[in-house]
Amino acid sequence: MKLTRFDIITVDIPMRQSVRHALAERNVARNILVAAHDEKGGIGWGECCPRPYVTGETIDSVKQDLTTTILPQLLGNELASFEAAADMLVPQLDSMARNQQAAFCAAELAVLDLAGNRFGTSAGMVLGPVQTPQVRYSGVIATDDIESVKQNAAFMAKFGVGDVKVKVGASLESNLEILTTARTILGDQVTLRIDANCAWSAAETIRQLTAMQSFSLTGVEQPVPGEDIDGMRAVTAAKLVPVVADESLCSLEDARTLIREQACDVFNVRISKCGGLINAGRIDQLAREAGLDCQLGAQVGEAGILSAAGRHYATRSQGVRWCEGSYGQLLLEEDITEPDITLGPGGIAPALDTHGIGVTPAPERLQRYEHARLTVSA
Repeated sequence: MKLTRFDIITVDIPMRQSVRHALAERNVARNILVAAHDEKGGIGWGECCPRPYVTGETIDSVKQDLTTTILPQLLGNELASFEAAADMLVPQLDSMARNQQAAFCAAELAVLDLAGNRFGTSAGMVLGPVQTPQVRYSGVIATDDIESVKQNAAFMAKFGVGDVKVKVGASLESNLEILTTARTILGDQVTLRIDANCAWSAAETIRQLTAMQSFSLTGVEQPVPGEDIDGMRAVTAAKLVPVVADESLCSLEDARTLIREQACDVFNVRISKCGGLINAGRIDQLAREAGLDCQLGAQVGEAGILSAAGRHYATRSQGVRWCEGSYGQLLLEEDITEPDITLGPGGIAPALDTHGIGVTPAPERLQRYEHARLTVSA
């Protein structure tokens, strides 16, 4: 298999509802797809969600890194097996900066999809065999409008999810109202955790968590700014609820730092921000060796390729505490891939064990949402 060409495609997919948190508000999923081509006409697909407030990447910076740094190094490589494709990717992955993780993710997934299809194996095999036949995804409430909180919580109660993450902000009064509303509708049988998206200081986190003890929260995600490792360590040491590192965790080096500084209890592994499937597996292994847990996270607006990649990670890990993502048709006006792998009632979704990544863009949908395209060839 010889890598002969790459296409870089920007897509804009309207979302069914706006998602708002302390760092951003989004009602359109603007993502980048990468198509990898071989000499026999085979195509593999990758995806990333550049988010400047997470990895520091933008649509433009990802295009720049793909066209000038990442894809030229991949072009022309001849690969005799799926394992050879995975091995080829590792040295380049190790050379990527923290603000190049999403760009590399899109390229990596495209190559793994292409090689998996060509050599008859699942792209998920870079993580090993399937460990669990199905996983259960959490719901997410990402609004501070109480009527919207009521509507979202009522939908999740009817849908039967067992875990819900609630986005919170700076105001304790508002946060308590949101949590009270969610708990009243969801009942005590549904676990609640919160995500502050860097909104607080360490002292404010401890103040708010102390005031929230009656909700029996199962976790607090990224309460302080991503670079505030001292703050993460202080909140973790307080042992009020398990602390999840998200914006603090993008690269393998970030994982090592968090472990060394004892600055969290759980890693939030989002495939796009963490550099792809290979790095997700390596971060997961570091966590296990350090006695930490992991969760599968998701960027807001992920389309089916990243949803499939996340499913591979969640079902091939030794066990994740929570899963997010695979919201597909529930969040997007229309997902661009087929088959549809949107989670089912109760948040349940099966492992994927077909060749490649397991989904592919439907041509007519891709054309409908395509915003721009670049080609990189020899």
